[in-house]
Amino acid sequence: MTSPDPDHEQQWEDLVRRLGGSPEEARAKPAQEPIQSVSPQQPAVPGQGPRDYSVADEIVEDFQPPQPRPMLAGSPRVVLSWLGILGALVIWIAAALLSWMLPWWITVLTVVSFLGGAISLFFLLPKSWAHRDPYDDDDYGHGAKL
Repeated sequence: MTSPDPDHEQQWEDLVRRLGGSPEEARAKPAQEPIQSVSPQQPAVPGQGPRDYSVADEIVEDFQPPQPRPMLAGSPRVVLSWLGILGALVIWIAAALLSWMLPWWITVLTVVSFLGGAISLFFLLPKSWAHRDPYDDDDYGHGAKL
């Protein structure tokens, strides 16, 4: 290992002298401070870090999601609206893939069922946010909650 540049040594000694030290202190090896073992059970004292604490015994409850509602437990209007939309789409896709020529009355029936279901579902949408309970913690209608 080569010795440091003398210019750097002079700068270091000047810095130590200006901070209230002596050149002898600048040349001396750093003093080893005794390492104190801090047990996590001791109360927090100045100088302790953020990891010097004890974790309180918490009761961990496993999250159990609520049971989902049955698929067809909605109102008959909602079920029929979805059936009209999805049924018309399935018939149109099957006819396109299999190159079927649909009779005019099936075409009219599927168009009417698709439009009727879509309009029905549109009018079932809530008109405002007033139906939400502002004190419900499980309702995230106003954005994320921490």
